[in-house]
Amino acid sequence: MTIHPEQFANDIIRAAIHKGADQADVFITSGRESEVKTRMRELENIKEAISQGYGLRVFKDKKLGFFFGSNFTKSGLEQAAEGAVRLAAQTTEDQFNGLPDQDEEPLSADFDLFDPQIEKITTEWKIEACQKMESAMFEYDSRISNSEGAGFFDGSTTTYIANSFGRNLSYKSSFCYMVCQPVARENDKLQGGWWFSFKRNFSDLQAPETIAERAAERTVRMLGARTPRTARVPVVFDNVSGLSVLNSLSEALNGKLIYRKASYLAGKLGKKIASSLITIVDDGVLKRGLASAPFDGEGAATSKRQIISRGELVSYMYDSYTARKSGVESTGNAQRESSSLPSIGPFNFYLENGEHAPADIIGSVKEGLFLTNLMGFGANSVTGDYSLGASGIWIENGELTYPVEGITVASNILEMLQNIDMVGNDLEFLGPISSPSFRVARMTVSGA
Repeated sequence: MTIHPEQFANDIIRAAIHKGADQADVFITSGRESEVKTRMRELENIKEAISQGYGLRVFKDKKLGFFFGSNFTKSGLEQAAEGAVRLAAQTTEDQFNGLPDQDEEPLSADFDLFDPQIEKITTEWKIEACQKMESAMFEYDSRISNSEGAGFFDGSTTTYIANSFGRNLSYKSSFCYMVCQPVARENDKLQGGWWFSFKRNFSDLQAPETIAERAAERTVRMLGARTPRTARVPVVFDNVSGLSVLNSLSEALNGKLIYRKASYLAGKLGKKIASSLITIVDDGVLKRGLASAPFDGEGAATSKRQIISRGELVSYMYDSYTARKSGVESTGNAQRESSSLPSIGPFNFYLENGEHAPADIIGSVKEGLFLTNLMGFGANSVTGDYSLGASGIWIENGELTYPVEGITVASNILEMLQNIDMVGNDLEFLGPISSPSFRVARMTVSGA
């Protein structure tokens, strides 16, 4: 007989301790996802999936064992508990292994992460919304004659965590997401583009027509793109391309890399590493935040913390293991899925708004690049070197002039952070990592 996940969590912890574990925790997710896609206004795909899984972590004599599965029966939990303890006996002892301290209880406040309305959206509405997006993008400009499709995605998840210290926690979350991907043609040359809206609550989603028009505008403005000469010029990151810089930065803040001195940020805590205009926040308790959660992947309380404050690096990110190894407190940044052990990552990670309108930032540039799209892998976490394929619009005398592609932007993350001399006021929470526009005073733009 299948056991309800919440009861399963308690039972599997007891079973693990009974079989010899000194400590144990289990991370369980249970939920559903759906997807609807159209292309050229015709229905292309419908999917609906229900899933649940668990990951059992045990510690015995400071040795770690892990077992994951999806069998929520009495025999399933017995097999998992026995398997995890058996695996622990075969691993190497590590004095820093163990559950996190249980001193601080997660907040009980309502972060408004679940919207019951999402589960009531009909398939017919989703199909119609996708068709509306494609119709609106075709109507926007006659040069948009093809489509990579439009899609609506939604889902909900219930997350449980229990451990042998008696902690038993859960929360429910939801998401909804719409995307439109036009293809435009001019002089036998194609340009693809996109726009999306990604929210916790259905009422916060942009209208299908709004998404389509923004996607169409971003696509059409790239028609006739050419490659500029190589130059070292100011680069204005829009509030989409800026995410790449923040994502690369978040990877280098990983406490594991800091301890190993394998990050360009190692040894820089308390030092000024960026322009005074830069304040970066990691916020696990942001209301309706796309990465918010009352607790992290180990059951530790999440919080809102400054990472960089007016240019000064004030915090790294740790889970319980790396915190013990580094002799510091955990920051509650354990990220986890049911099929994996905890790893370190941010929650809602963003650059705070500045005081400049995006148009004023562009207007300040005599010659440079308005960067709208990046391709590639970003920065090297060890050195901070940053190089990506890019496209955007060339700026001359404060005006957007012609689209450019086939270019590479290159610098070093620390050099970029120090050379940010304008920050926009257009912060938009597009995902777990968000940024307003900003200007880097000088970067190498490699072109023709």
